Amino acid sequence: MNSLELIDTQHIPLITDYLTRYPRENCDYNVTNIISWGSIYRNHLMIWQDNLVIYNPKYQYILFPIGENFSPADLAGLVMRFREVFPQAELILIPEEYVSSHPEMGEYFSISEDRSWADYVYETDSLVQLSGKKLAKKKNLISQFIRSYPDYKVLPITADKHGVLLDFTHKWRRERSAEGIYLMTEIKAIENTLALWDTLPVEGIIICLHNRIAAYSIFSKQTETMVSEHFEKFDPDKKGSAQLINWETARYLQGRYRYINREQDLGLDGLRQAKLSYNPAKLVKFYLGILKNV
Repeated sequence: MNSLELIDTQHIPLITDYLTRYPRENCDYNVTNIISWGSIYRNHLMIWQDNLVIYNPKYQYILFPIGENFSPADLAGLVMRFREVFPQAELILIPEEYVSSHPEMGEYFSISEDRSWADYVYETDSLVQLSGKKLAKKKNLISQFIRSYPDYKVLPITADKHGVLLDFTHKWRRERSAEGIYLMTEIKAIENTLALWDTLPVEGIIICLHNRIAAYSIFSKQTETMVSEHFEKFDPDKKGSAQLINWETARYLQGRYRYINREQDLGLDGLRQAKLSYNPAKLVKFYLGILKNV
């Protein structure tokens, strides 16, 4: 696999070009995520049959190619090529529409869905309006926050705020006694994102109370009609701050993007319940292809 290159910021134009021509709704196909998380896993890329292939060596995952110049037989050949060097290599993030339009995929791969890695996609207008009985409690919590802190401000994230954002993030982790491999990896991804703020196509907002952070969110363009929210942190001691940052993020993005992708629940029951409680418009499914002995 001599053609594999370690992904870094010099590849941003290349990745952006491919994702502009072949947009994907899965948040793993997002320039910010590819760079911020990819540097942690030392992800690589290569050009294959005029398509872009991203590879995660830690888990030996081949992301479904970005492009259109391939058949199921080609994909099987790609996996076999990787297995010459990486024996456990498997194909992930197979689009649902590709599976349905290529029934011959079943000749080469055993296809399965991993619900834990499905992306939650919401109508931006719905997250702003919070209409209906099911969302009334969230609207009430926002109202309580506004009554308690009527002078709060919404500020854009800029490079000069990165230090206080990191302090807030680590304070949030300590006070919640939050540990675990995924969480620590997420914090590293936040650090990477902030360090490359002026290089990545990323935005964010802060909820500010008297020059102190109450919550923040970080997001970037996914497709022409969709944005992905990568990170969201809030002060649990400020009642309603979780609901407010969600609402203010949607208000900030309303009119620019029809949909907000709030990414996966990782199979965590509490996170799944929280994401379902906002009535997602759809789930972007995650399909894995296990190569058959062909």
